[in-house]
Amino acid sequence: MSNTSSGDPSPTTQFERLLREAGVSDTRFARQVNARARHQRRIELGLARTTVGHWRRGMRPRDPMVAELAAAEISAALGYPVRPVDLGWRGESYERDDLGLSSSNAPTETLSTLAGLSGRDMRRRDLLHDGTAFIASAFADPVLSSLTGVVDRVARPESTGASAGAVIRDMTETFRRLDAKFGGDEIRPQVVAFLHDRTRAAREGRPSPDLFSALAELTQFSGWLAQDSNRQALAQRYYIQALSLAEHADDAMLAGRVLSAMSDQAARLGHPRQSLALARAALGRAVRHSSYAVQAMLHDKHAWALARNRDEAGCMEALDKMDRAIARSDGDDGPSWAGHYNAGDVAECHGHCLLLLGRARPAETKLLEARSLQGAARARTRSYAEADLALAYLRRPTPDLEAALEAGYRAVAVAGQLSSSRVTEKLRELDRELDTHPTVAVREWHERARPLVGAAACATAAT
Repeated sequence: MSNTSSGDPSPTTQFERLLREAGVSDTRFARQVNARARHQRRIELGLARTTVGHWRRGMRPRDPMVAELAAAEISAALGYPVRPVDLGWRGESYERDDLGLSSSNAPTETLSTLAGLSGRDMRRRDLLHDGTAFIASAFADPVLSSLTGVVDRVARPESTGASAGAVIRDMTETFRRLDAKFGGDEIRPQVVAFLHDRTRAAREGRPSPDLFSALAELTQFSGWLAQDSNRQALAQRYYIQALSLAEHADDAMLAGRVLSAMSDQAARLGHPRQSLALARAALGRAVRHSSYAVQAMLHDKHAWALARNRDEAGCMEALDKMDRAIARSDGDDGPSWAGHYNAGDVAECHGHCLLLLGRARPAETKLLEARSLQGAARARTRSYAEADLALAYLRRPTPDLEAALEAGYRAVAVAGQLSSSRVTEKLRELDRELDTHPTVAVREWHERARPLVGAAACATAAT
């Protein structure tokens, strides 16, 4: 079978790395591809061991059919999907990439999908970023499966030893702390590699609800990192798989958290109605089964969604429910992933929602309260809140430019240590609003903020 050069091949190609991961020799791989060709295509391919060696060294199949057969065999050996394009090859089909966009009833199929998704993410940093869109309607089927309980549950083991998910949870918590302080760009490759490794291990080990719940938490966090890096299509797929894992584990609280994350993403990408539907789905799925801290988190996202839909009465009711839930929380009554949620988050939620509803003065009060309550380690949250406080000062009937700039400088100072598209987008909003006040002080702020506001490429919310 003839091959073409891929041009300046690296010493270790993607194909070679995956062949090593699968533990398959050139001879065996050639034999298996030939068998697949006979079974699926009714042809005698005659693929030789030497041809596989050429592929390892950077050559590529000339025939798209051969590329498809080889990729299918690699997928079978690894246990998760690999496409020709993942190997740098040209295959037969160019249909829309839907890996991870659907949920599976079977736990093993969910693990296979997640291993494929994380593996491709790990190998290609631009995966599902350029030219692939977030699809709001893709959340519909996974949400329906979650609410109707049709997903297969993982059976609880007869004997309970050490927690299968303990290591995953500890590592996820460590990653969360780093993300909150520094943003996700630096740690995302490590998180994805850890997710891929643990997912592959789960496929080979004994399944348990605890393990699937821990994997769901890690997958949800991977989605959050992708979202905050503006890889929206990739984030959506992680969220869908996280919801499936939570349902396989029958973890209602975590399912609610994932649904809330979906709501947040839909809202930020300009889909307020879908965001509200997802926030209500989160409450419907989880609120009766949740600790008070988790209930507060669910009402938090519901209030945001209502504010974005300009439902002031509904938003105020949701904020009241959030206040009552957090007042009943003793700080130690829920899962570890809810441990960060505190009175500062509650005050910030009030402020953000009031600002969305056009009530700048009460928004100021709440955001100033949040300033005194929020910990220094929550850098992204603090920077975002300071930027919203600056906007609140500017949206008074008579704008207070001096106070707005003071809050704006605080936002920039905290954001300097972060890599976060969410904070960058918020600072750009403040930057645009300050443009309506052409003073020397504002020009100085523009100069100070320029490295942050202009450093990242303009946000492409639909990607």
